[in-house]
Amino acid sequence: MSLVKILNVNIIDPTAAFLAPYKLEITFECIEQLKDDLEFKLIYVCSGKSSTLDQELESLFVGPVPVGINKFVLEAAAPDATKIPGDSVLDLSVIMLRCDYMSRTYTRIGYYVHSAYTDEALQANPPAAPALDKVQRSILAEKPRVTQFTINWEDPTQDEQPPAQSVEEMMAGDDDEDDA
Repeated sequence: MSLVKILNVNIIDPTAAFLAPYKLEITFECIEQLKDDLEFKLIYVCSGKSSTLDQELESLFVGPVPVGINKFVLEAAAPDATKIPGDSVLDLSVIMLRCDYMSRTYTRIGYYVHSAYTDEALQANPPAAPALDKVQRSILAEKPRVTQFTINWEDPTQDEQPPAQSVEEMMAGDDDEDDA
């Protein structure tokens, strides 16, 4: 049984400039006193082919966590576009909220992100190097991909987690997960 359940993630400004910070209002319930803090990470995944291109946008420890319903806002800078290969800025990408306890992931929530030019002339003739100030991102906030993992909350090092779904599977729309 999970001692922490993510109740809601509200993406503040799901449509924004590519360079705008990400803001997520996270509501969760803790049903029992925890020995350690929770860690929330926001990761930008620009390619399903290699996790070496992933960028950790923010990592935040929350604690001590009181029993009951808790809420906070996680704010993260936009990804470093210089670390995104070629025209991948304008491809489909993913942001992933990872929720950990004692370095073990218990929930992972992924959102598809579509980035494109808002100017029709740039859409028709995109420049060789992306004009980031003219790129808008849209997060598909209504259709998160949620994966729950079973951990031993007393000693998370004792449990084996089920194999993590790869980003390739997530981007291909694998149906082994619950849609929230």
